[in-house]
Amino acid sequence: MRISVVIHGAEAIDSGFALKTITMLKKFGEVISCLGGSMGRTAVIDHSLENMIDIRHRERPSRAVQRMVDEGCDVVCLVNHGKTLETGILFAELVLGRINAKDVPVLLIEGAGAIGCTSSCELTKTLASSLKLPVYSFSAKKTVEYNKNHIVRHIKGVLPGELVQINGTIIGRARGPEITVITENSIITDIKGCDVKVHGLKKLNHVDLATAIIRSGTPRHPVVNTRQTRSLKNMVAVLIDHDAESSFEKAKNACVAVTIGDDTTAVAADILYRFSTPVIGITDGDKDWLLEHTHITSGSLVIQVRSGFDDLMGAVVKDAIFKGLERAPCLSIDRLKEQIIKLLDDNIVSIERY
Repeated sequence: MRISVVIHGAEAIDSGFALKTITMLKKFGEVISCLGGSMGRTAVIDHSLENMIDIRHRERPSRAVQRMVDEGCDVVCLVNHGKTLETGILFAELVLGRINAKDVPVLLIEGAGAIGCTSSCELTKTLASSLKLPVYSFSAKKTVEYNKNHIVRHIKGVLPGELVQINGTIIGRARGPEITVITENSIITDIKGCDVKVHGLKKLNHVDLATAIIRSGTPRHPVVNTRQTRSLKNMVAVLIDHDAESSFEKAKNACVAVTIGDDTTAVAADILYRFSTPVIGITDGDKDWLLEHTHITSGSLVIQVRSGFDDLMGAVVKDAIFKGLERAPCLSIDRLKEQIIKLLDDNIVSIERY
């Protein structure tokens, strides 16, 4: 039997549930595993599982499952570990609503306490017994309502107080267990069930609500074992502007990353710590603490500018250093630091060196 496994989220890896499931599945056939989502990559690296779990692709779980289905395996297993059983079930049913499984059974294995399959599959009962999980009847769910250019999307299973992100940008904190986002002609016109962060919302221009990545909570809980590796670097600087999860792709083999935004700097620095890549962060002290206990590579520099000025100063650096692009030659990291400090001089509140 050819078994494809798509693992979603850092918790499935940090908890050991993903490794336990993969090990068990190997008793039934050939297993190929990959990651669906972005932040789980740091967990794979920290647990030295790169040879077992493919992290080369940056794709959402539904796309990873569909790819595995299209490649002709006998069964696809989606492994997740939700905050609660409810959120885990909601996640699985959302993924099901976005794929065309054809004749391939999709096994849904939820570490918070459930297992099920889209069709009759003997493997379901066997795994349920081995993992001591109850069998649950999953069904595809649609969470998007269309009315011409008016789109409504419901996000359920949210915990009050959690940070809410749309396409990597923090737009507020949840007030209750459900959030509703409404767009008109791809412009967000209302967000219900959330204390909106206006500064964050302004960063989102046009949003395809049907395909947008909307999530709540922290992408990963603090970990003790963080593995730092070293690789060959090119003398290139990259710009990461409010899209920290793109750090894996954008900063690959770069010698330094310039990051814009408080949480972007914290998250990108933590990701790039695994590759010993320093950052030059441009912040304004408006941190939401999306991640706590983050790491940062020695040689990094964080520049705090006047409140509300990080985007403006980031635009200055993008224009002057990067010429409007996302990559630029970098002959010296120290020289680049000096250039950026000089550019922002009149607006700098503090500088922190690591």
